[in-house]
Amino acid sequence: MPSIIVDRRESKEIVKELTKEEIDVEVKQLEIADFIIRTKDLKNEIQTVGIERKTIQDLLNSIIDKRLINQLILLKENFDIALLIIEGNENIYAIRDFHPNSIRGMITSV
Repeated sequence: MPSIIVDRRESKEIVKELTKEEIDVEVKQLEIADFIIRTKDLKNEIQTVGIERKTIQDLLNSIIDKRLINQLILLKENFDIALLIIEGNENIYAIRDFHPNSIRGMITSV
């Protein structure tokens, strides 16, 4: 069964939902990633998946303060599989005074 380590700063609702699904959840402060999943691949080898979760507002803030690329590099260097989840339904181009091409360029780079 896969196990998930959840950063303690993440929503308690997420932990609650994972627990409902009978997933082994451990909550602790993570230096890299918001979630770490340990599972086995088809060859029965252990794989680690590092997941960085961003709301649209957090994504834009991460672009401004230049931490997004560093976070993603650390994910790639420390996990077998690195994932970035962007969540929200706001219009990403209307939230801040960003040129749309800046946002598109960063997403393309990722």
